[in-house]
Amino acid sequence: MDDLYSLIRAIQFNFDSINKYWQISENYMPLNMKKKRVEDVYKDESLLLYILNYRKFINDNISEVLDIIQKLKLKSVINTRVKAYNSIQYKIQNYVNNHEHGKIPLKKCLNDIFGLRIILDMPLSYSEIKKFIDKEFPQLKCIESARGKYYAVHVYFGNDDNYKFQWELQIWNKNQEKINLDSHAKYKQDYTKWEKENI
Repeated sequence: MDDLYSLIRAIQFNFDSINKYWQISENYMPLNMKKKRVEDVYKDESLLLYILNYRKFINDNISEVLDIIQKLKLKSVINTRVKAYNSIQYKIQNYVNNHEHGKIPLKKCLNDIFGLRIILDMPLSYSEIKKFIDKEFPQLKCIESARGKYYAVHVYFGNDDNYKFQWELQIWNKNQEKINLDSHAKYKQDYTKWEKENI
């Protein structure tokens, strides 16, 4: 659990720090993402612009986060990514088409504009991770994510504040890595097909 503890502490520190600067930036606006719904993005162009401005802000400031994580010298494999512009569009459209016609809080859809993944060598069950998170980081949301053959535990930063975009940490066990990567590849095929048809 040492790697997981150190990583989560570093993410929380960076999440708080970056959001502090975001909230005083010229592009910030107090948007309640629990009240705004996914479908609203198609009704109000300023919403998509706001989302993309946040994505750019993360991209511009992400090197500091990566430096801090690298300095932790963790044994586990860590990956990070900022969601691509086209991928954000795809996710929004997918929610409108397949999830209650987009009548879902924006917060639930756009919870991974910045995402991280840790691959643990020592397998941990969901209950073990949940118990650990609840004890050490009670402000974070921890869920079991199983879709098809994909299996992971997802932890969300900022879930307790409706005015902040959440960050997502995926926790994978090493023995699940290949299956999860295959599942991601299948999702990527669907996204690539959509991209060719729509862009």
